[in-house]
Amino acid sequence: MTVAIIGAGPRGTSLLERLIANAAECAPDRTIAVHVIDPHPPGGGRIWRSRQSPLLWMNTTSDDCTMFTDETVACEGPVVPGPTLVEWAQQLATGCLSSPPGFRLAPSTSAEAGRMRDSWFTTRRTQSDYLSWVFWRSAQAGMPQVRVHSHVGRAVDVHDLPAGRQRVVMADDLPPVDADVVLFAQGNVDVAPNAEEVRLTEYAAAHDLCYLPSGSTEDHRFDRISAGEPVLVRGLGLCFIDTAVLLTAGRGGTFHRDDSGELRYQPSGDEPVLFVGSRRGVPYWSKMDYSLAGSAPEPLGHLDAAAVAALGDRPLDFAMDVWPLIAREVTHAGYRELAESHPELLDLDARQFIHRLDTLDWEGPALKELVDQAVRCDEDRIDLAETAHPLAGRHFPDLDTLQNWMIDYIAAGVRRGRDPRYSASLAMLHGLSSAFSGLVALVIEERLAPAAWEHDLPTFLDLCRFLTSGPPGQRLEELLALARAGVVRFLGAEMTVSTHEGLFYARSCNVNGSVTARSLIEARLPERTLLRVNDPLLGKLLQRGEIRAEISSVPEGGDRYPTGLVDTADLIDTDSLNRLKRADGTPHESRFGAGILFSGSALASGRFPSPRSNDAFFRQNDTIARAALRELCRRE
Repeated sequence: MTVAIIGAGPRGTSLLERLIANAAECAPDRTIAVHVIDPHPPGGGRIWRSRQSPLLWMNTTSDDCTMFTDETVACEGPVVPGPTLVEWAQQLATGCLSSPPGFRLAPSTSAEAGRMRDSWFTTRRTQSDYLSWVFWRSAQAGMPQVRVHSHVGRAVDVHDLPAGRQRVVMADDLPPVDADVVLFAQGNVDVAPNAEEVRLTEYAAAHDLCYLPSGSTEDHRFDRISAGEPVLVRGLGLCFIDTAVLLTAGRGGTFHRDDSGELRYQPSGDEPVLFVGSRRGVPYWSKMDYSLAGSAPEPLGHLDAAAVAALGDRPLDFAMDVWPLIAREVTHAGYRELAESHPELLDLDARQFIHRLDTLDWEGPALKELVDQAVRCDEDRIDLAETAHPLAGRHFPDLDTLQNWMIDYIAAGVRRGRDPRYSASLAMLHGLSSAFSGLVALVIEERLAPAAWEHDLPTFLDLCRFLTSGPPGQRLEELLALARAGVVRFLGAEMTVSTHEGLFYARSCNVNGSVTARSLIEARLPERTLLRVNDPLLGKLLQRGEIRAEISSVPEGGDRYPTGLVDTADLIDTDSLNRLKRADGTPHESRFGAGILFSGSALASGRFPSPRSNDAFFRQNDTIARAALRELCRRE
């Protein structure tokens, strides 16, 4: 009985662990061979491979990352506990950690583990070692019933064989792998460039320029970028943060604190000057370095089932019906926290403020009147439109004036993420999380009008990423130091790039004029849609009609369009769940898919599971593993 897992990153590692955990119950007295296939070493896979700069960090704290189930995970299979990332590091540092066969510890990890603590943003290399240890520990735990074979190579095709078996074809003339069931667990596969990237690549080649298209920062080659030269950078998210790290500290620059405690950057002289802009024009909110006092606040109910029922049975317009409820939840949460934790910042008794806040008519001017009367400082007033687009409507006479505004804006962001005096901002994020849960329910129930799918939902998800998926606070403070040193300069919002006379030109809507450079970096991840995936395996399956793109599910009468994901079966009450669908819609009996490319599990991908959170990542992997094991037994 043989299973092949294509992809040995976190998703493939968790699927392996769940196969082993469920084998005794779902396939008793059977011997199972599991072949795990990936061009990169198992555990980390491509994105979390150990061979990358030690300057690059995770964006999840060490105490909020685990690869093991716990008692909160509502799955059919057995719970197999194991250490979180920080617990693993502590055991490693104290010598209490056993090393399974096949696991090799990077020399730098021991030193990092000795320093690691809760809320620590560790290096990606250390996370790679943790993932590798989880993989090989799981493989050891499976013996003798489950025998794991790791293949360092690339799967380029999968063919049907007689009796439902599958042949996985390998690149570079490596022997094929035959299996009864194949689990597809690819994550960040290559994506073909879009039309603009093709044009800019050709232009750069014709004029001897440097152009780095969208992709993972660790895959970029910066050796053609010379010291002191201007470089245009498009994107201000996490890819930009990593790009800035590699082109500054990665070239010998150092950070230090002056006598006042302010972080300063000392250039090495080998850095370029980064001129950076984006659609929004400002960096993401950083992670908060503190927690709310007491337990997490209860949802305020502005987007709960009762609120939605009050809107009637008609399809809901996002802008008119849903967004106002989201805004109320977020705004209410922020102002309530301001009054409860910082009553000294109000010009009104806190209890009176909260009572009026909880009972006011949100449809009228009552909120504005209350805020004008009670909230003393402008920085404590909540304006979601300005939060989402701080540069909208602003115009600066020159780049220097914009630079000074951006330095003040980033400094305020550093304070917001570090000082509990600004805990209302953290409460806003809790309100956003509550509203997001309500929105997910509306999506599942297909309550949104068709127009929401094309524009409103992507815009709202972009806002969520902006507020919740930013860098560690220290990285934002380092960006502030780089800006003060003049190594990073800002271009503004709605950044556009053009070409002329053998150069790249960049401009924004906030400043007249443009900046020219011979180098352009796309500091962003590409859109990973099936129609652009440049992966030979998925491309061949799509061409033969053995997989298909998922079509959006919208209310009757609405336009349907491809979501960009590989379509998988969603029949929860059968073993068809997460099986790959052929072009005719029938599920393939021997192929399952999980991860950011696959429709059944995309929402539970792109981040590491948190401990004690009943994370969907584990629930889905457990369901797929049990279905795969039952399929094996049916074949016998």
